[in-house]
Amino acid sequence: MDYFILAAIVVVIVSSVVGTVRVALGPDDATRAVVGDLLFFCALALFVLVGVLRSTTVLFDVTLLAMLCGILATTALARMLTRGRR
Repeated sequence: MDYFILAAIVVVIVSSVVGTVRVALGPDDATRAVVGDLLFFCALALFVLVGVLRSTTVLFDVTLLAMLCGILATTALARMLTRGRR
């Protein structure tokens, strides 16, 4: 089971690296915003995977609160990029 979790950690880290490269090469603000969300949720995925690997429950509570903040930040950023238009 630990090998699957370690493989998932590697996949998330590779995704973060690709996202970081995409931020540097992003053509517009919307692309950078989406990749910023990707990097945020990759960090949360790493928290969850480390929590599963170490069998701690505290990280799950922290992750749930961070996900709520991340979703609110995503909607706020979308409103800023569209200048309030729907």
